[in-house]
Amino acid sequence: MRKSLCVGLVVALSAVAVYLCSCVSSGGTLLDPKDPIFPPPELKEGVVDPTTRVITITKDGITATAEHWSRTRLNRKYTTVDMRSPFYYLETWAQGFHSEVFHATVKNDGTRSVILKVGETILEDDRQYKYTPSKVQDFEYKFVTKKYMDLKTKRGLELAPQIMLGGAAGADTVVPVGETRSGFLSFTTPSSQASKVWLTLVLEKEPETATAAYERVEFRFDFMQDPVLRASQTPVKR
Repeated sequence: MRKSLCVGLVVALSAVAVYLCSCVSSGGTLLDPKDPIFPPPELKEGVVDPTTRVITITKDGITATAEHWSRTRLNRKYTTVDMRSPFYYLETWAQGFHSEVFHATVKNDGTRSVILKVGETILEDDRQYKYTPSKVQDFEYKFVTKKYMDLKTKRGLELAPQIMLGGAAGADTVVPVGETRSGFLSFTTPSSQASKVWLTLVLEKEPETATAAYERVEFRFDFMQDPVLRASQTPVKR
């Protein structure tokens, strides 16, 4: 009897371990099963890893990935007992203070350096709204306006330039041959009425010769939005 119970316990624990591993993304945190933004069943371009929901697109010797991070998942990782996530917001705040965050990577396997035009990256939805990347100063304004500028918030703001693509100012980022750049991109949350959103990364390949022009390359990542799951996103209170 005891042997059967032990075997059953081992099997149960193994199943839990497999489940947890399958829910962990490249970012090292558990995926949010209630994430309101996720890849569609079929993509126009690229492939999606069903275990991580990371979309990968490769062209012209460049591999780019994009992955949505839900509000719950961001708070779980970056809102702690002594720090508040730079992406933090409350549902009662105006939509302009709500953050939609994606993690992106660019790997350059080509023959020329590429420049990631962070300022030209754009998030769009099927309600015809367009959103540009937020900068650290936008987060500072949010917290000052809502009177949330305490020590926890300041620590989160100090971390922000280290984890965001383009740093504090969202500057253009050079990706030399054979190297990879990665980080978060934050935008104002799309319309809750939108059912489709898409993220476009803009890159430029350096000229092959001194007289040649830069070559523009765009990567479009398509996602779906569930309004019911959107409404269920709750903040972490610590």
